[in-house]
This record gives sequence, structure tokens and C-alpha cells, in this order.
Amino acid sequence: MFFELVQVALGTRNTLSRAPSDAEWNQLYGLCINQAISGVVFPALNVLNETGIKPPISLLYEWIGQSEQIKQHNKIINQNTAKVYESLEKEGFDCCILKGQGNNLLYPDSFTRSPGDIDVWLMEQDNRTSTNVKNIIGFVRGKGLDAHAMYHHVDFGQVNGTEVEIHYRPSFMFNLANNKRLQRLLLKNAEEQFRNKVELPEGVGAISVPTAEFNMVFQLAHVYNHLLHEGIGLRQIIDYFYVLKSNTNCPDNTNIYDTLQYLGLEKIAEAMMWVLHEKLGLPEEYLIAPMDERRGKVLLSEILRGGNFGHYDTENTNASSRLKKNILRAKRDLRMMNYFPSECLWEPVFRVYHFFWRMMYN
Repeated sequence: MFFELVQVALGTRNTLSRAPSDAEWNQLYGLCINQAISGVVFPALNVLNETGIKPPISLLYEWIGQSEQIKQHNKIINQNTAKVYESLEKEGFDCCILKGQGNNLLYPDSFTRSPGDIDVWLMEQDNRTSTNVKNIIGFVRGKGLDAHAMYHHVDFGQVNGTEVEIHYRPSFMFNLANNKRLQRLLLKNAEEQFRNKVELPEGVGAISVPTAEFNMVFQLAHVYNHLLHEGIGLRQIIDYFYVLKSNTNCPDNTNIYDTLQYLGLEKIAEAMMWVLHEKLGLPEEYLIAPMDERRGKVLLSEILRGGNFGHYDTENTNASSRLKKNILRAKRDLRMMNYFPSECLWEPVFRVYHFFWRMMYN
């Protein structure tokens, strides 16, 4: 019934198979909160109301309030995103907003998606042939920030209460060979992303966002990384739903699947296609890979297990020390080994590599 409700919200279904009880409505709302999709699902209530299916009035009022909070939060983050983008451009950087407020624009109502932090991909305007990691980290620390650097981003602190991450690499993979291919591809297509400008709602400013073709690779790698690292939620899957719906090259997706195979992303793509089609109702003409039910059910299980980015997975919340987190990561690798062997086998190797990387850059 939960996925029926999500399908109504996404426009791939007209109504529910039956009217939920009051207790079931509360469970459905709780699942939407855990998955950070209560704002996205809220419009489904108007559709269902026309068929005589309504939640309890007290829950309806709570849901209205929650949706209004999401809308106002989006307005604030739109303003902050425009401000960050403009200031970084003035500093001499090419900028591209990854996921976040750029993804919002793919939704029928850009104010319904639950916002997070601001992820900005930076590249020096006078050197677009390399990531220039040292220079970008140096720029951030030159602002007086004690910024912690990771392999693909460095913390930029808060802007008007919104966390900002500066990316020199949009994403990465644990398999070092596939990661090298991914970084080469992302860099090759960087210029087009920095030039793909769109207007944010209410005239707050213009930003650059990735193209649909770029997002199909980048956001899939992002989902893959989070699935194996800490957990993934339905919000990111719905993001990908709208990325594929925005693909103007549909239905000719042969080239993109070849690219995914070249990068080692075909297994997660096939799992994603099963979830998108079977559980969210995405029409087959939008799929960019064959469906894999076996891996798709594993992906679905992980989505429901931990909620948004694994925040509701009790194992994650109880991992208070670095040792416990590493043990949890090893357990996750073992659990996923049969389904995504390449990334799971390389993850410990990448962890060692990343340890020395952090030693050098921090």
C-alpha cells in the first residue's frame, strides 16, 4: 500500500487498491517521514480525495503543516544556493550545483522535495583540464575554515544555516580502475555541465546544473556509493525516477548502457530499473538497463531497512566509534558481496588508500 501511495504521487497510478484504516494511514505517513518523501507524496492526497479516500483529519493537518515547512525550507535553500553560486563564481570558479536544488527542478512542484545541504562542484575557470584538488582545498581553508577534506569533497561550513560541501569530484567508486574511468568521464563532460544554466524559482537567481545524460551516470554512482557505505533512501530513488523522465533521448538508451558497463555500474543500474519499474511504476521506455529482480529486491530491502541515507538503521545509529563504524562497513560488504562483488571487494582497498589520502590532504 505504501508503494501504491507513492505511485499515485508520481502519477503512475490513479488510486489505492483499498482505503487504508486510520492506523494504516499513520504507518504510511511514518514511512514517508523516514524516507524523507512526505512533501513529494502529499499531492497524492488531493488525487485520492476525488475517489473518496481520505486520511484522518488530525493526520491531514499534520501532513499539511509538514509540507508547508518543506516548502518554506526550499525557499530558504534556493536563496542560499543562489548566494553561494554567485559568490564562488566571483572568486573565479566554474560552479555546478549537484543533486539538491537542481533535482528539485525536475519535479512537477519544485517545493515538494525535502531539501538537504548544498553540493557545489568547483573547477578553476583558467584550468578546466584537472580537478586541482590542492588549490580548491587551499581556497576553502583560506576562508578561515578548518575544513575536513574527503576524496571527493571538502566541508565549507554553513551559509545562513545550510551546510555546504565543495566538490572537486562529483562522485567516486571503490574499484580503483572503474573510479579512474569515472573520473576521466566526469572531467571530459565538465564543460557542458558548467554551461547548463537554469533559473531557480521566484527569480532568486540562475545556477548551473548537470544535464540528464550526466545525471544518469553521476547520480547512479552516488546511489551505489551510499548503498554500500551507509544506506540509501527512497528520496534518492525518486530523484533518479525524475532524472530518467527528463531524458529527452528516450527511448534510445543503448549508448548509456554501454557507458554504465564500461564504468562497472551495470549491476546497480539493473537493480535500480527493477525498483523504478516494479515499485514506482516508471514506464519501460524510460529504462536505461535490463531489470534484475534479484538485485532489485536487495536494493529495495536496503531502502526500507534504513530510510533516508540509512538514518533509521539501528546498526548505523548505534555505531558511535570509528571501530564500530568500520566493523559495520565490513558487515555490509559481506552482506552485499554476492550481489555487487566488485565494489565490495575493492572497498577495503579504497579505505586504506583513502586513509593515506586524508593524511596527505588534512
